[in-house]
Amino acid sequence: MIPITIRQLQYYVATYEEASFTRAAEREHCSQPALSAQIRNLENILNRSLFERSVNGVIPTAEGQRFYRHSVAILRSVNLAQIEMADVSGQVVGQVRVGLIPSVVRGLLPTFLPKFVDTYPMIDIRLIQGFSDTLAEAVLAQTVEFAVVLEPPKHQGIEITKFVDDSMVLISSPALGFTPGEPLRLSELPPLNLVVPSPNHTLRRNIERHIWTKEIRVARILEMDTVHGMIDFVGNSKWATILPMIAVACDVGSVRLCINPILAPLLEADLYLINLTQHPLAATAQLFVHELRQQATAIGAIAPR
Repeated sequence: MIPITIRQLQYYVATYEEASFTRAAEREHCSQPALSAQIRNLENILNRSLFERSVNGVIPTAEGQRFYRHSVAILRSVNLAQIEMADVSGQVVGQVRVGLIPSVVRGLLPTFLPKFVDTYPMIDIRLIQGFSDTLAEAVLAQTVEFAVVLEPPKHQGIEITKFVDDSMVLISSPALGFTPGEPLRLSELPPLNLVVPSPNHTLRRNIERHIWTKEIRVARILEMDTVHGMIDFVGNSKWATILPMIAVACDVGSVRLCINPILAPLLEADLYLINLTQHPLAATAQLFVHELRQQATAIGAIAPR
């Protein structure tokens, strides 16, 4: 019997999840002909057709659906074995490759990261910042091992775990006259000058839905794709913005900003941990996640519901 290789399983899983040889090849950083040939070899070994092919992509056959579940389980088991062998020394050594949304970078990293790198000098950290969609792509491309996002992707190959409960808040300067900490119904406010991300971001799409239904009344909109910039701008103007509470965790009690919980409309703000299902988190990644979550709770970043 001809053995099936790990590479063939990796290519198969990528093709199944992306429903396209081209996208799977991009994800696996190989040429499309090479990936297609490996899938054909796999089908020959199994003596089964795993995909129905068309100009629009590929659709798994019934046999292909069953084989996908086995393939993911095998890859996860192999990766878990590698992780356990790396951890056998008991030393906290390795690398953390993480993607974080800007709200977490601004609200948590200034107090979390200096302590973490001092406590664990043998852990090398590679951190990228991006919005949820970008970070999901980075997880799929294995540029990062895991990411913390606001909107988890609907993708079969990604494992999703609740990271923390959070809530959206209205952020403004005292010049707008709101009472700090007072819960607000945005439909009852005068029209706001509102700073929002560009339309390709989940937060913008959520806010726009409530603008259309008049639950958020706006006078003007300004687009900005930097959380640091949005908060600094509203702190020095008569504009406001809507962001997760975690983004201004370090600003609670500041005289420069007014932070108000939003009673209505309901804006989702829970944060999620995402990683490839076939790649369990290494011990160093688990440690990073655990301590970052603890930091969020310790500094009171999560507003009461």
